[in-house]
Amino acid sequence: MAPQGVLNGVRVLSLEQVHVLPWGTAFLADFGAQVIRVESADHMNDRRSGPFPERDPGDEWWNEGGTFAYWARNKESLCIQVAEPMGKAVFLKLVANIDIVTDNFRPGTMRRYGLDHDSLAAVKPDIISLSCTAYGHTGPWHAYGARARTVDAACGLSSLTGYEGGESIRASSNYMDHTGGLNVAYALLLALYRRRRTGQGMRIDLSMYETGVSCIAPAILEAQRGVSRPRLGTTHLRKAPHNVYPCAGEDRWITISVGTDEEWQRLCKAIGKPDWSADTRFATILGRWKLRHELDEQLAQWTATQDDQKLTHQLQSQGLVAGSVMTAKDLVANEHLRERNYFEIFTNENAPRVGPRIYAGRPFRCSNMPVSLHLSSALGQHNVQILREVAGLRDPEIQQLADAGIIHARPRSAAKPVSGATGSQVREREGLADANYQEAVRRLVESQ
Repeated sequence: MAPQGVLNGVRVLSLEQVHVLPWGTAFLADFGAQVIRVESADHMNDRRSGPFPERDPGDEWWNEGGTFAYWARNKESLCIQVAEPMGKAVFLKLVANIDIVTDNFRPGTMRRYGLDHDSLAAVKPDIISLSCTAYGHTGPWHAYGARARTVDAACGLSSLTGYEGGESIRASSNYMDHTGGLNVAYALLLALYRRRRTGQGMRIDLSMYETGVSCIAPAILEAQRGVSRPRLGTTHLRKAPHNVYPCAGEDRWITISVGTDEEWQRLCKAIGKPDWSADTRFATILGRWKLRHELDEQLAQWTATQDDQKLTHQLQSQGLVAGSVMTAKDLVANEHLRERNYFEIFTNENAPRVGPRIYAGRPFRCSNMPVSLHLSSALGQHNVQILREVAGLRDPEIQQLADAGIIHARPRSAAKPVSGATGSQVREREGLADANYQEAVRRLVESQ
């Protein structure tokens, strides 16, 4: 059962896919909103994404995907063909009792369906609608499609990302999904607050592109003053040493950042004052930055003999800025995250073959307002409930929709996703049988 939250009573119809919009509406669902994910039996891309148990999709793989469970968490599933006239009619009946309608289709799609803001407002005058698109609903690029990685490039972030003297490199596969999704939640909360004060609905046109441009705002200011920002990889415009350095073991690393001469002296002391650290060329900020490549080579030779996590504690204890480069396995075993009860153990009742899984939590704690992952909906799990309680349909009408192929509880094509390597091959290649990792997983599961 969903916990009580500050958004209890708020109803959201979300025609969402991939990541950016689902990430935003998930936060509303976390805090008690009834978020109804409107799905199509013809489009299973989100549910096909896995990961599946042992990378082996089961007979009902569409309910087993781990990523789907996280991004679509705490939402109800209504699988209805809104492009069909009967489906559209039902959708508009739902809108009469809905607070928010969201979509992340290309501009023009909702209008072609007859579900644009004006059409929705004709049914519910105070409706709040939000469209999260790549470039917004106006402007010469409004019809362009995109993924987060292409917006990453178009907004200028990729131009700032890359190794010194090298080519542009994409910063992240999901950076614009996460930042755009947070803006979705923020904008919808503001719209709800405004409606409570004025009684008026709102149309929100949210652009991933503009979200991305806001992320490089300092570079825009610098460009106006003729300041160039060269690609520096993991180094810094002013600080040195400031980089990622190798440590003992396979693929182990540590980040170290020194910003002042006083911090430099503390670092020299912490690493045992090797002869090279006494070089007077390294005595000043400017000197160290000019010779940063030579300095990095010397420091890397020393860090390569050290354990990354022990070295992190050693340097932090001296007031220095340092951090081990953690892997996903490291995070599951991390004492700090465990003590803060960050991770959640979730067992999907709609996919018993999956078993308990560890999921990332939310990056905030609200007193007297618990937040948890309590539901990962099966496809069409809430068809009858939603059509009865929100649309006001009677059972014969619901049966008529099922008979006409308007509502579904299975994909139209149940062909399994390509499974790739077998479970044993995955464990062998990726080290999933690592004893320390498995022990950390076991302890987390048992502690819940």
